[in-house]
Parts: sequence; C-alpha cells; structure tokens
Amino acid sequence: MNERGLTTQRAGMRFALAVALGLSAGLVAARAAAEQPPLPERARAVLETYCTACAPHAGEGRLDLDALADDPRLVVRRRPDASRAYQRLLVEAKAAPDEIEAVRDWIEGLPARDAACHGRKLVTPRDVDKLIDLAMQATASAEKSGTRFVSLAHLWNGCVSDEELAEARHATAVLLAALARRREPVELEAVGDERILFAVRLSRIALVPAEWNRLTARAPSAGSMDAAPGDWLAAEVLSRPVNETGNPDPAFDVAFDAAGLRAVEGLAASWTRDVDLVRAAGERGMTQRALADTLSAIGGEFLHPARRLMHGALPRGAWEVLSLALDGEAPLGSARKSETAADSDIDVLLWTDKASYRPRDLVTVYVSASVACHLTLIDVDRRGKAIVLFPNEIEQDNLIAPGVDVAIPGRDAAYQLRFDHAGEEEIVAICQRDAGRPRGISYDYEKQRFAVLGDWRVFLRTAVEREAKIRAAESGEGSRRRRRASRESTPPAPLPPIEPTSPLSEGRAAITVTIDPGGAPDLRN
Repeated sequence: MNERGLTTQRAGMRFALAVALGLSAGLVAARAAAEQPPLPERARAVLETYCTACAPHAGEGRLDLDALADDPRLVVRRRPDASRAYQRLLVEAKAAPDEIEAVRDWIEGLPARDAACHGRKLVTPRDVDKLIDLAMQATASAEKSGTRFVSLAHLWNGCVSDEELAEARHATAVLLAALARRREPVELEAVGDERILFAVRLSRIALVPAEWNRLTARAPSAGSMDAAPGDWLAAEVLSRPVNETGNPDPAFDVAFDAAGLRAVEGLAASWTRDVDLVRAAGERGMTQRALADTLSAIGGEFLHPARRLMHGALPRGAWEVLSLALDGEAPLGSARKSETAADSDIDVLLWTDKASYRPRDLVTVYVSASVACHLTLIDVDRRGKAIVLFPNEIEQDNLIAPGVDVAIPGRDAAYQLRFDHAGEEEIVAICQRDAGRPRGISYDYEKQRFAVLGDWRVFLRTAVEREAKIRAAESGEGSRRRRRASRESTPPAPLPPIEPTSPLSEGRAAITVTIDPGGAPDLRN
C-alpha cells in the first residue's frame, strides 16, 4: 500500500472512530435523560426544597403541583419570568442552574390558562337571567317564593376544566346538604344544558327564605343578581359570619365530615385565591380582550390595580373594589384601601401604554416600584434573544424613586421603541436596591448603545459565571489604573464574593406584549 493510500485509510479510521464516539455519547445522553424523573417531579423537588412561598400548597409534606399551577399569585402559566415562584429561585440563587431550568421548563409546558375554554360559549349575566326566568316560569306557584339559584357560570367562563367543574358541582351538593343538616349530598336541580346554574328549593332543604337571605346578603353584585356564586357561598359559609348581636349566625353553623370539608374548602379556595384576567372576565361574563380594553382605559386611583390585573393578578379584595369601579360604584379612595401590605419582595409593577399594538406603533413602557431601586428593562423577542432597553447610552441613570410612574423612553429621550415583527414580545423588569445592575450584565456604551445579552435562557443559566468574569475584568482594569497612577505594586483589595441576592434587595416583573401583526423592538434615535 502506498503512502497516500495509508493516509486515506487512517483518515477513514479516524472518521469511523469519531462517528462511533459520537453515537456512544448520544446513547449515553439519551440513557441519562431516560433515567431522569419526569419533568413535573424534578420541578416539584426543586420547589419543595427552595420555594418557601409555595408552602401553602404543600399538603402532608408533598407539594400539590396542580394547586400551585392554579395560583396566579405564584405561577403564570407558560410565562416563567412573570411567575413569582420562579422569580424567587432566580433572586435567591440557592438552587443550581439546571434545577431552576427544570422549574422554568415545567411552567412553560403548562396548558394555557384559558385552554379549557376552547369550544365553550361564553355565558353572560343576561344568559343567566334568561335561564332563571325560564326556570321560574316552569316552577309551581307554591314553590316560587322559596326558589333560589346557585351559579357556577363564572367557573365555566373562567376556563376551569371539566373535571374541576364536576368537583365544583359535587362540592355545591355537599354544601347544600350541610345547610340542610343532611349527611348525604343533595341532588342538584340543573337549569340549562351546561349544568352550571342550579335551582335551590328551600323547602326541600328545610331552609326558610329569611335564612337564605342572610346567607347571601353579601353576595357580589357582578353577574346575575339572582344567583349566588357557588364558590363564594362556600367561602362565606366557612367564614362563619356573626349576626347583628355579635354572635355566630346559626344559619352558618353547619358541620361537614372530613371528605365533605375538603370538597367545600376546595370550592371556597377558587373564590378566595388571587384573581387573574381570565377569572375576572369570567366573573363579569365578558371576553378577556373586552375586559383588557376596558382596563387599559382606566386612569386615576385605579390605574395601578387595572394594569396589574391586565398583566398579572389581584388579591380578591382588590378585584372586588376594581369591579365596583368598573360599574361606577366604588367610593372615592377605595383603591388605596384595598391595597394589601407588601411582603418581603420589592413590588415592581410593569405595563405598556396600550393593551396591544400594530406594526410600527410607538411603544412606551411604564414601571413603578415600592422602594427606590435601580431599574433594568430587558426585551426578549420571539426568538428568545434578549437586549437591555434601559439603562442605555442615552439614558444611563437608572435609579427610580418609590411610588413614581417612570416612562421608558423618557419624555425628552432621543430614541424610540417600536415593534416590527409578528408574535409576542416579553419585557422583563428587574429593580435592585443595592446594585446598579443585575448579575451578569455589563455596559460598554462605546461598543453598544443597548447592551445585547444574547439567548435569554443561556444568559439566565450563566449569569453567575458572567458576573465572575465581569468582576475579574473590573478588578484587573482597576488595578492597572491604580498602578499607572501611583506606580505602586500593592495589589488592590479583592472584590466581595458573589452572594445570592436577598428578596429584600431585588424585585422582578414581566409582561407579554401582543403585536397584531408586529413584534421585535426597533431602537431608533
């Protein structure tokens, strides 16, 4: 064999060996992936270990992922950057990057909040009133005065699953049986094909109209006035209100067995938990888009709760006050009274000047924070590429005052933000009390007017490593400057180690902006 043939043969052997090694590595990776627990279990393990805010959803030492996914205060389905449970993992940085990514993947993979509504016809308050009128027309005269109604229409509109609706019907039957002082659930008398409105014949559950009227005296006014929401009624009964004498009202003095109590508590929880846009629109019997358009036009004292609901969630009490405001019935100053005390986080509220955009529309982003902090705004486009919108070469001072609505770009800023491409964009706000920039971000305005972060997931995963490099570079540059200035050889003091951030020192928020059609921000002077 000549030299050339031998070389060719060796090259072929090297190629075959490389292919074999590649296949072997691929098989090892595939086997390792197959041996990993399912994604929900990996996410559960991380959240059980590091998410102290998730504790209310841990029953008997095991985190209820379904309940957590239904809590809009902690999880915004498909939007990890807007989910408080995920934000806390990033801020505290106690979990490993792959553990945090497991939680991100779990949240991204959750079904859309309104997935169960596909194919459902919206049931409006007028529809409920029509059903009640038809039911009353078919009711015997002797029973008319003792007939009342319980509604689950807002759960139907609020996109709970068919399984959850079945559980709500069962819990309603258990609740009515308890009010009737019976052990077995009563048979619900459904009105309409959807089985979300039920006639209650008071004589059949041994209640007089006066008792029912006390039970429902504080029923919410949104929706039909003639039907009490079933989950509201469950929460009201479990709260054990007192009567005018200050003693427990006997109408609410009911008993449940263990299984019945769990069912009714689950129904009550659907009322008492925080309210997102899907739930709020469901309670008012309108589409999410219609409610968002209504909220986007609200200003004055209700501007903040309206914007918070558009992009996140409100506590139940705050939503009830805002709902009254939508009806023109909220007393002056009630928005401030409905605000809840802030927890250990810096509260960051983020919104845009429109509910949605058209191509080439100018965009203004607004931010308000509960404390003075250094603001960073990041845009993540539809491809997952991230760029820092603020601070930038033109607006470098990013310290904002507490409780002040800050507009980006500022009124006199020499640049504009626009969206050009179809799809959705995510805007992330990070506000830090003790640092001028988040971990892993550096600014070099001589090279980039707006800092480019690259792939957002990669940036999040490598932020600590990037921060170490930034600090090393800053330390080296500082040392060189000092040597040039003093010609001394004394080494500079080392930078402090990179420590996890305290929840008290950083707040985060994220919103998704819809462009129809349109998309990525165009930064123009």
